[in-house]
Amino acid sequence: MSYLHTPDFFSNALLIISIIALPLHVFGAYCILVKTPKMMNSVKWIMLNLHFWSVALDWGITFFTKPFVLFPAMAGVPLGVLSGMGVSTGMQIYMVVTLFCIVCAAIVSCFENRYYLSFGRNSIWHHFRFPCMLFNYFLAFLIFLPAYINAPDQVTGLQKLFELLPNLSDDIRRLPIYVIASEYSMVVGPVVLMGVVIMIEALIFVGLMYKGATKAIRLMSISLNTLIMQRKFLRALYIQIFMIFLNMGIPLFYLGVAVPFNYYNQAANNICFIIYSLHGLSSTIVMVWIHKPYRMVVQDLFDRGRSRRMSNAGQKKSIGEMKTTLNVSNVNIRLQYNVNIVNVVI
Repeated sequence: MSYLHTPDFFSNALLIISIIALPLHVFGAYCILVKTPKMMNSVKWIMLNLHFWSVALDWGITFFTKPFVLFPAMAGVPLGVLSGMGVSTGMQIYMVVTLFCIVCAAIVSCFENRYYLSFGRNSIWHHFRFPCMLFNYFLAFLIFLPAYINAPDQVTGLQKLFELLPNLSDDIRRLPIYVIASEYSMVVGPVVLMGVVIMIEALIFVGLMYKGATKAIRLMSISLNTLIMQRKFLRALYIQIFMIFLNMGIPLFYLGVAVPFNYYNQAANNICFIIYSLHGLSSTIVMVWIHKPYRMVVQDLFDRGRSRRMSNAGQKKSIGEMKTTLNVSNVNIRLQYNVNIVNVVI
């Protein structure tokens, strides 16, 4: 068994990701709170909400739980700090899945916020927006609860696991494996359902924004500059959310292939979950880069660093020139002193 198949590789890789991600997550929150311009104040808190839950899911995976999964079986071993704190494996799994669903709800909240502020203030949606958004978060907390409550008997579950994966290594067999569910649909079903609900809602809000923008242009009720700014922000938001779904979609696609074909490859499982754990890091990097006010903060930091290096280099050059001048002066003084002595002797 190669190192890529081992729990050590998976745990160490997630630890490195969490160390790299921490300062970037803090910097992203700083940009949203401090560097968001006044014209973007209407989206500051909704962006911070998405950033917060993305970071929470990121750290939930890379540091607190570190789920070492055994796909195609619905089983795994948590390697994070929560296990050392005595938190049950079932609760850790429920936490990670719930955080994933909350991130999905936060994504919809971003689209809803843009629609409401742009076109929905005076519509009937004004009366339904808070109940609908609360429903999404309420659903996020409830959707995985049946699978968590109905976890199978672990003795029976482990027997079925070893029958399903007879080639499981002895090192992994000795780990405290937890069987999440005997049925594939009990785990994947809630995740897919939440994804479908969120996708439908997001597409509805995108369609309503397009319809509202078309109507506003026809009636000339919105300035062209305002419309351009809204489109730029939405384009940046689309790219950021696309990166989140890309990191989440690759493991789900692998799961959709591995389970039907009963394909077990622990290295692939580890790499897929490592890709999944990068969603918060990649989302933060994309957010900082595609939103111009945040990108300018990064450019200013680099410019200051470059100016400081050039200033230090200039100071060193000036000091070197001064030393050279002093050395030349000292030589001239010594020569003049020697000449005077010779003249006196003569």
